[in-house]
Amino acid sequence: MREDGPVAGAAGRRRLLVALLALGAALTLVPSASAEAAEAAAPGCPAVALFAVPGTRETSEAADPARSIGMLSGLTDPLAARWGGDPAALSVRYVPYPASLDRPFYLVSEQRGADRLTRDAVDVATRCPATTITLVGYSQGADVVSDVLHRVANGTVALAPERIGGAVMLGSPRRDPLSPNLIETPGRGLLGPRPTRELDVYDGRVYEVCAPGDPICATENLDVRAFREGWFSGAHRSYPTLAVGPAGTPLFTVLERGVDALVTGTSASTVGTAASG
Repeated sequence: MREDGPVAGAAGRRRLLVALLALGAALTLVPSASAEAAEAAAPGCPAVALFAVPGTRETSEAADPARSIGMLSGLTDPLAARWGGDPAALSVRYVPYPASLDRPFYLVSEQRGADRLTRDAVDVATRCPATTITLVGYSQGADVVSDVLHRVANGTVALAPERIGGAVMLGSPRRDPLSPNLIETPGRGLLGPRPTRELDVYDGRVYEVCAPGDPICATENLDVRAFREGWFSGAHRSYPTLAVGPAGTPLFTVLERGVDALVTGTSASTVGTAASG
């Protein structure tokens, strides 16, 4: 049941932040049979697969999925540096797609990104039944992540919702102010939200972050000028250092800690299952 009102909303965000910081304990509910644990340890099957979707004009369909790019590299590069020596722990893959406003038009670009992310995530889920899949998207990339989450929730792709260990959308043009948000920001996504209740299936593992004043995720209606120019505004570029929680911790630091905890918890669970199998 959804909580309403400012007090309930603040309590929900506090619980969400606590859950994020304890991500490993909360998100290890993945298949754990011994055969699956062995599969997770096989080459190409990490404990956690993190798919990163860059923002508008940060990537292209010809980009190398193994190479970090754009704003999200500030989040994934430290994670790759910490876990890169253990390919069975964490895999970071970037999603190549047009990331354009035109040529092709935005809606076509976003759909191609969602199709590519769906294909890559389904491939990993099929080959590696014990791998926990996580998603992070920024800007148009957040729209891509939102699209895929709704496809999974609606059962239109071969990926079960429980395989998604967590997802975060930064500066999404589809942000719904009623969905779980780490920061209290008025307004909604520039392009209007998708049906929020469809995300209830993820049981709090999916959330949004919208910086105050970001014209892409904190607007009241479709503004043509904001659509053309807002993607490159200062507020829309502020996410790496955006203050989160009572301590004002930088957002990327919070997200790093969450992924670290998830990898640690999932890897330990996998090793323990394999040992007892």
